[in-house]
Parts: sequence; C-alpha cells; structure tokens
Amino acid sequence: MIAELQDIKKHYNQALSGRQKPVLDGVSLQIGENESIAVTGPSGSGKTTLLNILGTLDRPDSGTVILNGMSVPKLNESELARLRNGFIGFVFQLHFLLPQLSLIENVLLPLMPLHDKLARRAGRERAMRLIERMGLQDMINQKPSGLSVGECQRAAVVRALVNKPGLLLADEPTGSLDTETAARLGILLSELKKEERISMVVVTHSPELAARMDKIFRLGSGKLLPINKA
Repeated sequence: MIAELQDIKKHYNQALSGRQKPVLDGVSLQIGENESIAVTGPSGSGKTTLLNILGTLDRPDSGTVILNGMSVPKLNESELARLRNGFIGFVFQLHFLLPQLSLIENVLLPLMPLHDKLARRAGRERAMRLIERMGLQDMINQKPSGLSVGECQRAAVVRALVNKPGLLLADEPTGSLDTETAARLGILLSELKKEERISMVVVTHSPELAARMDKIFRLGSGKLLPINKA
C-alpha cells in the first residue's frame, strides 16, 4: 500500500452548543500503487477533512496515517515536511496561483527548496514536458490574470506533479469549471494517472469525474463506504 488510513476519528466543536460533532468516525482506507480513488458525499460530510488528514495538513483525534511505509504520528516536524513536499501533490478547487508570477514561475515553485542543481534542472525539464502535455506551452510567460480558469487549473495540476509525487490529492479540482472544461480536465487527470503511474485521491461532487477513478467511496455520517461501479 502506498498510503493507508486506520480507524481515523475526528470531531469538531460546535460553536453554539459547545458539543463535539463527529466528522470522521472510524474511517479506514487503503490506497494501492497507481490506484485512483474518488470520495463523494454531501457538503459538510467531512470529505475535505479526510483529504487534509491524508495529506498531513490536519491531524486526527485518533487513528493512524501511514504514507509511503511511514507512520505519520511518529514523524517530527522536519520529517513530516520532507514527506509532504516530496511525496504528496495537492490540487484544490481554486488554483491558488500567485498573481505576480508567470505560469512557469508558479509551476516551478515546488522546486525552490531543492539545492541540487541537477535535481532542479530535471524538475524544470519535467515541468516543461507536463506543460506541453497540458497544452499550456504557448502560455508559460502569461500571468494568471491572462489565463482562463481552466488554464489556471491545468497549471495547478502541473505544479502538483512537478516533484513527481507518489500520491496526488485533489479537492474538487473541477468544481470551479464549466461542464466542458471540467470534462477535459477529468480526462487529463485520468490519463496522467496512467502515464505518471501515481496514486490519486479525488474529492468530488461530479459523478463524471468519480466514474473515471478506479474505486468510488461515499462519505456520510462519519462513515466511508465503497460504491459499486456500474
């Protein structure tokens, strides 16, 4: 397994009542190599919380997260940062490209911590290949204000993949796109998963995007249950 959640529990305090609301109630999930998983469910069911815990951006109240064979609770902050930066790629509903930077500068941001010149050069070459794969090669000097929302989101996918992560986490990656652009990005994500041989967990409300993943789960009432694909 490339990643695993074991009996994850997470509660949030309700501001008005002061009571604890269970969001994840004993959730377990195994993610194999080169496997894609869709997590669906109603708004507020905890899908983003689940993704953030898997990506080490949030901590569970109890349970264990295992990434690339390492138990996350046993890692110190520097070890956790290295794991997060080197093993995980993030794509969000909003692209979060820096407006003052060009497309290529935004895409290359994850390479900045690298001190090895050869590694940085290899990363840049990989970035250019991915940019071309995404059909963005004529826009590398454009700033986000000169790009469409779909183009910005494709650039965000390249940025997430530039460090060659083992696990890509995408939170509603097509949620801000129109139907046609969302369909194109869904196809690209599915193809890149095969070409790059990465594992992928996608939180989505889109049945079309979910159907492109190998497995589909539904989160509700704190429980994560598999859905049989038609």
